[in-house]
This record gives sequence, C-alpha cells and structure tokens, in this order.
Amino acid sequence: MTIQDQESPPVTATIVADADRLDFFPTYFGKYFMAGENLLYVHADRLVQDYQGGYWNFYTFSNGGFFAALDTDKEQHVVVADNYCSERMSAEAAGVTLMLFVLGRLLAARIPENESDRFIDLYHKLREFALEHAEAQAILTTID
Repeated sequence: MTIQDQESPPVTATIVADADRLDFFPTYFGKYFMAGENLLYVHADRLVQDYQGGYWNFYTFSNGGFFAALDTDKEQHVVVADNYCSERMSAEAAGVTLMLFVLGRLLAARIPENESDRFIDLYHKLREFALEHAEAQAILTTID
C-alpha cells in the first residue's frame, strides 16, 4: 500500500460541553476572541435571512478546527449579495459557512503574520470539514 492509497480519516465534530463554552472563543481566536465572536454575529445578521439571534452550539473537530452553529432544526436561508448567492441549508452548514467568512475576514485584517498563520491553519481545518459535509456544494457556492 502506498501513501497515495491511504485515506485520511473523516473529520468529526464534537459539541463543546457547557462547562467549556466560556473558553471557546479565546481558545481559537486568542486575543482576537471578542472580534471573532462579534464577526460571527455580524455575519449571521448580514447573511442569514430572518436571523434574530439565538443559542449557538460550539463544535471542535478531530483535526483541531472549530465552528459554531445556531441550535435549531430550522432551515437557514443564506444570501450573499456580493456573489449573487442564495442558498438554503441546515444550521450546521450555515455555521460552517459563517465561520469561513469570519476567518477570512480576520485574515484580511492587518494582524501580525505570526498570528495570522493560526487563522490560516484554522481556515484550512474548517474547509476540510466543509468539503466532507453533506451540504458541501451549498457551503462552497456561498463562500465562492
């Protein structure tokens, strides 16, 4: 068996326990945790039709990544006017999409290179999960 024949295990998501919720944003965004959390809610308000706040679940990945998603079974309508996109997706897929936007926005900010490397790594870990997601096409269309 060659290295090319070996497949990596799928990326799995685990919900963060209530006791660990306060550490979630500081763990992944470091000193930018307030900006990262705020960007999540701003992007949700801007991109998710009929968003009116709500309880968010936090998730960590087996590959070291993370994301957050509204705790709802209701389908989310994500509209990105800049790329003429209108997609309906689960709250989980919308959360993945929003966090990709958040990480992209942080990378566009003028933060020191040694700190932006962490966000680049987290973006790729999240994208790896997104590519394996059942709604990958909707996520990728939305972030295009």
